[in-house]
Amino acid sequence: MNIERISSIIKIFFIIIFSNVINRKLTNNKKYKIQEIIINALVDVIVSFVYIIVKNCSDSILAFIILYLLLSCFSQIINKGRITFSMLTTIISLSICFVSWGISVPICYVIQKIFNIENNFINLFIIIAVQGLLILGFFKIKRFSKGLNFLQSKINNDYIDIFMINMSAIIALTYCLFGDYYGDVTRKIFITFIALAIIMIIMLRKTLILTYKQKLLDNTIKQYEKEIKEKDDKINELANEKFNISKINHEFYNRQRALELKVEETLSSLNVEFGEELNLQDKIKELTKEYSDNLQKVSKLPSIPKTDIEGIDNMFRYMQTECYKNNIDFKLQINCNINHIINNYIPQNKLETLIGDHIRDAIIAINSGNAKYRSILIILGIRDNYYEICICDTGIEFEIDTLIKLGKEPITTHKSTGGTGIGFVTTFETLNKCKASLIIEEKQRVSNSDYTKSVIIRFDNKNEYKIKSYRADSIKAKDKENRIIIENIN
Repeated sequence: MNIERISSIIKIFFIIIFSNVINRKLTNNKKYKIQEIIINALVDVIVSFVYIIVKNCSDSILAFIILYLLLSCFSQIINKGRITFSMLTTIISLSICFVSWGISVPICYVIQKIFNIENNFINLFIIIAVQGLLILGFFKIKRFSKGLNFLQSKINNDYIDIFMINMSAIIALTYCLFGDYYGDVTRKIFITFIALAIIMIIMLRKTLILTYKQKLLDNTIKQYEKEIKEKDDKINELANEKFNISKINHEFYNRQRALELKVEETLSSLNVEFGEELNLQDKIKELTKEYSDNLQKVSKLPSIPKTDIEGIDNMFRYMQTECYKNNIDFKLQINCNINHIINNYIPQNKLETLIGDHIRDAIIAINSGNAKYRSILIILGIRDNYYEICICDTGIEFEIDTLIKLGKEPITTHKSTGGTGIGFVTTFETLNKCKASLIIEEKQRVSNSDYTKSVIIRFDNKNEYKIKSYRADSIKAKDKENRIIIENIN
């Protein structure tokens, strides 16, 4: 094998290596594994030999086409993306690599003349070193440090793609025609690569400006949409508040007018005792106070997070008013996409029923206790990679007999305060259909500083009934059927 052929293999090998590095940089792919590095090196060696063999048997253009197709396929396998996208990134990577090679050659020529270097291998490695530094410097530029944004954007821009392919193809073909020289550099090669490099830099600058303008426009539109939505939500909130105030006005107006008429009749009658007059006046004051209290509750009801699903939002809003009527702090956290839950795990009407039943149970449990800390916390989110609904309260704990019989028959600890036990029967029927699990966590006895228990509906496709409690041993002793998974809580 002569020196020229060895030089060609080394040259194309480093061009392929640099091309792969540029490809990863363009798409901001920073995930490197040892296996990938080894596979990359083997592929680079194989492709280099294929390129040299085809070039010797045919010509540079056919060899480049085969080189391009092989690298595109390899890029598609590594990046697991569209083949068209891999072809685009590969042609751009090769063109940048060829331009950097073209710039490195005249720099090496100057170094060769200054230091009077005649060895072709030394000149070749100087070119490769300069090319590597140029590529490294290119991606050190702040604007290019994270690749090219339009290649990473999910929005396809056919105009940019076509323009980039055309420019890159021109550079690649030019390299195939004039890029086989090293050492002495002709004016033709130098001028061609410099011109193409300038064109490519101008094109990249304009493309980046266009991309940044498009991105800025998209961000501006999203900001306007967000502001419009906030305004609409505020208008709807004010409209609802106005409607609630109107209902209160309607409810109390006739009653208050009737009492006022009675007072007028009483005062004009000489046969009415003063005690009745005072009694009527007290009733008016009481009614007026009731009106003011209800009006204050409606106008001061704080806003809560929304799921953007009308039925579920209405249920949460209704339960919030029920909590305020019972002097219970109502907290709601939404940490996931509720649409995904109702589209994949549970119908919307069933979810509304679950939410209403268990918040109602929590209200009853709190009213049955004497804790000063009266609060309900609802969390819709993801835990342990599963969607779940968690309802925490500060009410009294379940009786052990109630826990054992839940799901088997209607049973409740709070019949005197409105409990029927039907809610949990409905819950177990729904969970069986959805293959979801019911988890009851009992952290402690009634406290004035923290939540005592949580009822969790977890969509884990296990359909389990689990109790995690500080009194797990007592519950296990009464669970004769072993149908409940019982764990000590930490």
